[in-house]
Amino acid sequence: MKYMQVVLLMAGLMIGARDLALADATFTVNDTPGHWFDTGVDIAGTRSLAVIAPGEKVTFNQTVGGPRDVESRHTVTSLVWPKNAPEFATGRGVLDEDSANKDNHEVTLKEPGLYVFVCKLHPYMLGAVIVDDPKTKGLDLGSELKVLGGPNGLIGPFPTYSDLGLRLLRAFFIVTNPSNWKDYTKADGATTYQPTYPHVLVNVGVADAYLDEVILAKGYDGKVIERQHKPKKNGIGEVWVDTQFELTAGKGEQFPGTATVVSATGWNVKRKIALPEQKMNNGHNFWTSHDQKQIYQTEWHGNSLYVINRHNGKLLQEIDLVNGPEVQDPKFNGKKCYDPAHVMTRVDTQQVHVGCNGDNSVVEFNRNPVTGLLDIHRFIPMSKTGETKQTQPHAHWMGFDGKSMVTPNSNTSDSTLYDFNESTIVDKQPTGTLPIATGMMPDSSKYYVSNYLGDTISVMCGPYPKINCAPGTVIKTLNLLDDNADNSGYLTNGRFLDPTTPAASLPGPAGGFSVQTPVSPDGKFVVIGNTLSGTITIIDTKTDTLVRSITCDPGCHGVNFGAKKGGGYYAYVTPKFANRLIVLDYDPNNDGKVDDAVIVGAVVLANDHVSKDDKITGNRGQGGQGVMPVPNVYNGWVQELPIAYKAQLTKAQRNPIGQRHHDDHHDR
Repeated sequence: MKYMQVVLLMAGLMIGARDLALADATFTVNDTPGHWFDTGVDIAGTRSLAVIAPGEKVTFNQTVGGPRDVESRHTVTSLVWPKNAPEFATGRGVLDEDSANKDNHEVTLKEPGLYVFVCKLHPYMLGAVIVDDPKTKGLDLGSELKVLGGPNGLIGPFPTYSDLGLRLLRAFFIVTNPSNWKDYTKADGATTYQPTYPHVLVNVGVADAYLDEVILAKGYDGKVIERQHKPKKNGIGEVWVDTQFELTAGKGEQFPGTATVVSATGWNVKRKIALPEQKMNNGHNFWTSHDQKQIYQTEWHGNSLYVINRHNGKLLQEIDLVNGPEVQDPKFNGKKCYDPAHVMTRVDTQQVHVGCNGDNSVVEFNRNPVTGLLDIHRFIPMSKTGETKQTQPHAHWMGFDGKSMVTPNSNTSDSTLYDFNESTIVDKQPTGTLPIATGMMPDSSKYYVSNYLGDTISVMCGPYPKINCAPGTVIKTLNLLDDNADNSGYLTNGRFLDPTTPAASLPGPAGGFSVQTPVSPDGKFVVIGNTLSGTITIIDTKTDTLVRSITCDPGCHGVNFGAKKGGGYYAYVTPKFANRLIVLDYDPNNDGKVDDAVIVGAVVLANDHVSKDDKITGNRGQGGQGVMPVPNVYNGWVQELPIAYKAQLTKAQRNPIGQRHHDDHHDR
C-alpha cells in the first residue's frame, strides 16, 4: 500500500514492513518531553506522528498493561482536522472530552487528511495522524483544514499550504522533536537554527511537493543563532525559572524538570534544583513567601506542591494533593487537586493558593508564620452551583489587597472572579477558547485573560472598576491575529508575523497561542508571550490596544516583572523550546512608551556547572515556563518586603501606584 511505502521513507527504514502492517495506530500518552503522544516509531525525528489508511482506528493509551502509565491527568482533544471530515460536521472535534482523565480513548478516522490532537491541560502535548488514501500520489494532508480556536471557537477552513497551515506544521515538528529545539549553547556566530522536516511528497489537492522544501522556502528558519550578552544594567535579586523539560539522572525522562536560579546582578546561573527523591514531575510555576525565604513550586504533570528554602535550594515540604495524607481529612469530602499549575500568595493573610488544572478548584493553604510550612485549609470551586463541567483553572491572579482572585478556566472557556470577603463567585463570564492565564491591574480595576487557542485577550472588569462596568464582565476583546471575526484578514494581509523578521520592520503587533499576560507593577503595560508566533506582544493599558511586537523564540511562554536597579522594571521572558532567559527592557527611558522596547540581554540556562542536587542528562536548559523574580515587586506584595529588600528599591518601586491607593483598598 502506498501509505506504508511513504511511512517507510519517512522513518528512514528504521523499522520493518512487517511492523508497519498493523492497521491501527497507537499513541502512549505520557509525561516525557517532546514525546507526550508517543507511537514508539521515529519519523523524521518525531515519535508523535502516525500514518493510517481510511477507516482505521487510532488508540490513545494512558493505561498500559493495567497500571497507570502516566502520572498526570490529560485530555485528548481534536485540534486540527480536514475540512470535509464527516465526524466533525458539527464543528466539534471527534474527541473533545469534558473532563481531564487517565482513561484510554480510540477513534476511527475516515476522511483523508491531517488530524492533530492536543491536551487542553498541557497544550504543547501534540499527536498527529495522517489518513492517507493509498490510491493517490503523495501523502494526503488534505486541501483545506479547520482548527479549534479563534474568536468564534473555530478557524477555517483555510488552505493547508497557507501561511497558517505551514506554521502549524512547522510548530508540530519543532514541538515534538527535542533535537529541533533552539540551543543557544551553539551560538558561535556561524551555526544557524534550522529544524529538520520530513522529506516526503505530500498531496494537498494542488501541485504535489516535498513537505520540507515547502516549509524551508518560507524562510521561517535558517538564521544564525545569535551570541548572547548580559544586560548592561543590573536587576535586583534573582530570577527563578522552571526549566521544565530538563532531564536529570535520578528521575529519568518520564519525570523531567528543574528549577534554575539566575542572578539578576551577575546574570549567570547560580543553582539547579531537580528534587530527584521526590521525582518532581514537570515543575511549572513559582511564587515566593512575603519574607522571600520560601519558594512555592507546583508540579504540573504530577500532584504535589513543594516548599523550597530559597537560600540553599533544600526541600522543606512536599504536599501530595492527590495521594498524600493531607487530603485524606474527611472535612475535604474526597476533594483532590490534580495537576497543580500556578501558585500565588494572598497579600492580607499570606495564605497560598494553587490552581488545580486537572480539576475544578483552587486549593487554599494556611502558612505557619514561624516555619513557613503549609497545611490545606479548603478547596474553592471555580464553577457555580449546579454546574457540572470541570473548569480546569490554570494561571490565576490575586488582587493586590488579598480580597479577590481571578481564574482562566481552560475547559469551560470562561473566567471566574472570586470575592474572599463574601467567599463567593462574583461572576463567571465567557472569554475565548482555552483561556490559560490572567494578569490584574495593580489597583484591581481590570484584568486580562489570555485565550490560548482563541488568539484573543479578554479585557475584564475588575473588582474595583474605574469605569462603568460590572465586575467580572468582558470590557473588550483584543484579537492577536487579525481584526475580522472569521480570521479572513489573517489569510489575506499577512498579519501573522514571521518570528524571524526584525521587530523594526514588523507591519503591526500580532501573536498566536498567547500564554502569560502579567501587568507591569506600575499598571502601564501588559507583556505577553506568544508560543506559536514566537513573539512578545505588548498592550497599552490606557487604551487597551496592541502597541508592539518583539521577536522571541519558539514556544515563547512565561513573563514576569522584576525590579531594575535604579528604577523601572525588566520583563523576564521564558521560551519553552529555547534555552535562554530573555531580559526585556520594555520602557528604557521610563516615558510610558514602548516604541524603544528592546531585549537588553539574556542568560543561557543550559549551564549545569553549578550547585545542583542531580546530574543533568538532557534537554539542557530547555522548557522555560514559570518565571519568578525575587524580590516580588508587585503592588501589594512589594509593601510587605523585608527592609533589606526595600532598601534596594527606589521610592517609586516601593509603591508602584502610590501608597494611598493601597491603603484605601486595604480598608474596604
